[in-house]
Amino acid sequence: MELLHGFQTIFAFDTLFLIVAGVVGGLIIGALPGLSAFTALAIMLPFTFGMEAVNGISFLMAVYVGGCSGGLISAILLGIPGTPSSIATCFDGYPLAKKGEAKKALGAAILFSFIGGLIGAVVLSFAGPHIAKVALRFNSYDYFAIILFSLTTVSALSEGSIVKGLLSCLLGITFGFVGTDSLSSYYRYTFGINKLANGFNLVPVLIGLFAVSQIMLTAREKAASAKVVGISDIKQKEVKGFGFSFKEFLSYLKTAIPSSIIGLLIGILPGLGGNVSNLLAYSYAKKTSKHPEDFGTGVVEGVVASETANNATVGGALIILLTLGIPGDNATSMIMAGFQLHDVTPGPLLFKTSGVLVYAILAAFIVANVVFFLVEYYGLSLFVKMLSIPSTLLLPIVIVCCFVGSYCANNNSLDILIMVLFGFLGYMLKRNKFPLAPLVVGFILAPSLETYLRRSLMKTEGSFLPVMQSPIAAVFLILTVFAVGYTVYGEIKKTQGQVRGN
Repeated sequence: MELLHGFQTIFAFDTLFLIVAGVVGGLIIGALPGLSAFTALAIMLPFTFGMEAVNGISFLMAVYVGGCSGGLISAILLGIPGTPSSIATCFDGYPLAKKGEAKKALGAAILFSFIGGLIGAVVLSFAGPHIAKVALRFNSYDYFAIILFSLTTVSALSEGSIVKGLLSCLLGITFGFVGTDSLSSYYRYTFGINKLANGFNLVPVLIGLFAVSQIMLTAREKAASAKVVGISDIKQKEVKGFGFSFKEFLSYLKTAIPSSIIGLLIGILPGLGGNVSNLLAYSYAKKTSKHPEDFGTGVVEGVVASETANNATVGGALIILLTLGIPGDNATSMIMAGFQLHDVTPGPLLFKTSGVLVYAILAAFIVANVVFFLVEYYGLSLFVKMLSIPSTLLLPIVIVCCFVGSYCANNNSLDILIMVLFGFLGYMLKRNKFPLAPLVVGFILAPSLETYLRRSLMKTEGSFLPVMQSPIAAVFLILTVFAVGYTVYGEIKKTQGQVRGN
């Protein structure tokens, strides 16, 4: 009943207009390389000054939804993740576009983004407070074990040589240690550069690894041979609707449902967010597939897993924000600033003290998901037409967006240099068949892994045994051992098969 009252509250012309405007604005900003949902919220937050609380926060919710979903457009059409939460969407989305199936990839991404967001909204509305209470019981032991288990996705994301995948992951972990030590406040590996005190910013790193390296590879191929076929030369297949049948849709649900659960759980855990959930869901889809070798060559299930998870993560992040007052990631910290701007304090008492506002916000979140679905669905043909733009015209525009996105992420000119350096690194890694995904996973998770491990050892005075005695930590440590053992066994079996074949 409360949720119905929430819908009644937001069904006013000005509120609905702000929701539509917020979704469209978030989509546009999210589609540009490097300009994430956090950037979209930072840009849009000042516009909420003077608005009523319902209108202002509903507008920010809409921007959040649009910003998280907009990254799929450039991920599929250009092979460049518009936002960090759409990294895994590139792995199969871009190959599908190169096969002439861009509309199918976009259709799957849009539909399952909507489904993931809807699942997150439903769980947020009905089970949020109960789930948050469980997450609140997690201690540093549990977080360490969960993050360690997450790093085992490296084995699934390593295509070809698992050794190259592990080396790529270790390289990412090394870069993750640059900056101020979170526990001792000492500078590490900054080489006297004060602007590196906070480490390498994720946005320029991602833009460099995926966007700049892709531009360099494309330019090299064009220079090497005039016969190289660019994506603008590929004829895209004409399809109806989303590009797949109802039977195919049902088969994709086998991937979408577990991916949404992964997204929700990662969203609830502070500090991880869509940056990690899309990679974990992609890893799960690849591990459980009957044909894991096809992933990375243009498999719709890869797009489904990534987009379902990163949109479900939004609901998970909002659960702990509304019920506990803890921002799960950078984007939700900006929404929390919006709450404070309107004299609303998120936390356990919010549902009692501001119940009408809370359910209006939940209703706005659901409506925002519907709006983004309609906008992107009816814009499908327009998005695909972007592929007809010659690369000689498109790439300079993308380069400009990369420079702007890197600088705007932190208003730091050093980030532009970091973007270029990581672009050269990504280019060299791609040329030598090193996977980039393990590097990104290691870079994102290394600081949290170290922090929770050191906190755990400080509690236990250096003993690791109490860590393993924690029930949640023990389960995830066992899963980690199993995952590593299963991967090693698979590699041994694969090698033996190759020897017999020779």
